[in-house]
Amino acid sequence: MSNFKNIILLFAVFAFCGILPLRAEDEVSEEAGADEGEAAGVSRNTEFLRDTIIETRLPNLGADGYYEAVETLFKTYEKLLSSKISRGKKGKVGIKVYTNSGPGMSTPLELVDAVIAQLEKRGYGKGDISIVDMSRRKLRDCGFLPKLSEVREGKTDDYKGVNVVDIDSGKYFSKRWFYDNPLTPKSTRYRIIKDIYDPELRKSYLPVPLFLTVDFWINLPVITDMEGLGVCACLGNSSIWNMSNNERFLKQPANASMAAAEVCAIPELRDSLIFNILTFARGQFVGGAIFNARCSFSEPSIMMSANSVALDYIAWETLNKYRRSMGFSPIDPMPPLLNYCRELKIGDWDMRKVKKIYAPVRSGRSSGGK
Repeated sequence: MSNFKNIILLFAVFAFCGILPLRAEDEVSEEAGADEGEAAGVSRNTEFLRDTIIETRLPNLGADGYYEAVETLFKTYEKLLSSKISRGKKGKVGIKVYTNSGPGMSTPLELVDAVIAQLEKRGYGKGDISIVDMSRRKLRDCGFLPKLSEVREGKTDDYKGVNVVDIDSGKYFSKRWFYDNPLTPKSTRYRIIKDIYDPELRKSYLPVPLFLTVDFWINLPVITDMEGLGVCACLGNSSIWNMSNNERFLKQPANASMAAAEVCAIPELRDSLIFNILTFARGQFVGGAIFNARCSFSEPSIMMSANSVALDYIAWETLNKYRRSMGFSPIDPMPPLLNYCRELKIGDWDMRKVKKIYAPVRSGRSSGGK
């Protein structure tokens, strides 16, 4: 019955909006039109991972441990696919990280380094890769950019030769591609004067380096709780933390789940996501986006899947396990975001329909990725 109610609510919201989640001012954008087949190819190649999760164990939380674990995930993925990941026509890759909670709860640098190393092995140079997140200041605080003092002394303002894209700057948008939703910001700086409605208030622009100009992109979230979403991991990092003008959803948490589901359902964004890599070595079960070390957890597990919904279901169960152990009420019932995404065919959280493959790490094969 709860699923039926969620479906009714889903269609009611679509009817209220009267819009498609993604708007293009032209029927087909110049950036995307020529490569429609490529996006579909990525989708076909990763379709088996929409009902498969590959899991491995981190030998340790250092650079060597992450390198060996990520190498295992990539090789297992390629073995299951019977095909190597290789450089495509666009020759670019995007990596979406999470830095909103600050250095204590951001995507581990060691994980990002390991993914970059595997991409380099498959034909991508560092100049072909872009690291993407919301705030340049938070990206800098979390180590994805050098200190400003180092930049003033001549250090290149990037991550070890990899370009860093900050969504808040507005430099990486196309005016043709945005998520359209009638919910307007409540901030005074967006106050509507004389009841004149500004259509820009409806728009949340999406970062072009994650879906129009790349062969594919990889999502590297961490696990936190979040008001409105319940669980913030793969889906939240792909949506709320992946577009401009997102404060309107954060300040209206009742709308956050629907907005996140609609953004994750955008075909161009969904089909160019090759997979998520979710580490359980860094997570927080109370406090939302505000880092609280006392409410954090660490498990030596890391998972890869194109099924963001199944991974977030596991993340939700993990949050509740730690919440109960510390005397906090569990997040209950299951966050509606998971059902919304299920109905939009983004993925299924029913673990009876998901194949889980464990791939052991052969420790000692590598040393720091060298």
